[in-house]
Amino acid sequence: MQTMTLADDRTLAYDDYGDPAGSPVIFCHGFSDSRLIRNPDEALTASLGVRMIAADQPGVGGSSPQPGRTMADWGPDMEQLADHLGLERFAIAGHSGGGPHALAVAHRLGDRVTHGALASPVGPLDEDGFAKMLVMRDLKLIVKLRHFHHIIRWAYKADVSKARRDIGSFVSAMAEEDPGDAATFQRTPAQEAMFEANFTDGMVQDEEGLYEMTMALWNWGFEIEEVTQHMDVFYGDADDIISPRMPQRVAERLPDATEHVWEGAGHYGFVDRERWIQFLTALRPTGRAG
Repeated sequence: MQTMTLADDRTLAYDDYGDPAGSPVIFCHGFSDSRLIRNPDEALTASLGVRMIAADQPGVGGSSPQPGRTMADWGPDMEQLADHLGLERFAIAGHSGGGPHALAVAHRLGDRVTHGALASPVGPLDEDGFAKMLVMRDLKLIVKLRHFHHIIRWAYKADVSKARRDIGSFVSAMAEEDPGDAATFQRTPAQEAMFEANFTDGMVQDEEGLYEMTMALWNWGFEIEEVTQHMDVFYGDADDIISPRMPQRVAERLPDATEHVWEGAGHYGFVDRERWIQFLTALRPTGRAG
């Protein structure tokens, strides 16, 4: 983990992995995840010719909280990270709730973002019926409790406390509640260990990161249609967390997007080896689809 200090004195934690001389990509993790979400085979990522830069969002891992943040606020944070690393132009990527974070960066930085790839992206929950496309029971409940912030915090705090006591049991429980991803969670010992480390860092600041992202998923501060860079949108047809209709609708509303359906994949299927290759290939300058 590396860190930098942002203009408002917050700490931003990030990983820089893959091919150091490869095409730079800023990756945005999803809800309950951290900068550690990836295919665990670092040599595979490097072989694909991409340099992956993955930052912890506010309140996650080593990054300071940013109470009251909006989705659009992630754009300036990643602008500072790109400047810090000397990235003139780069691709953008995001998974799940990281999808709108990636779009926020593209919206903020315009031509500095060449193109992007989204895996199972979430839409703005306050419009276009997106909230009704949530499938997992706990997420549907949070939508109903949206205006009861203290209850949401209490519920997250209880869940996080239980998970942190036995992260292995937490991942096993996730596999039971989300059967579409069960094989992905436990594909290999290395992949299972990655998920345990990922979720651990996602909750190291208790419920803060979960709560802040939940609030940011409403009223992004920009419209999907305002993101004009080409986006490849990947999603699995066996997703038990969000309906496949959600990423489909995101792709429909983007001015320049190509859809890719992964048959039999769940919400986290993008980290499995063959899909990871497809996802990262779309992020290389020569790998753009559409």
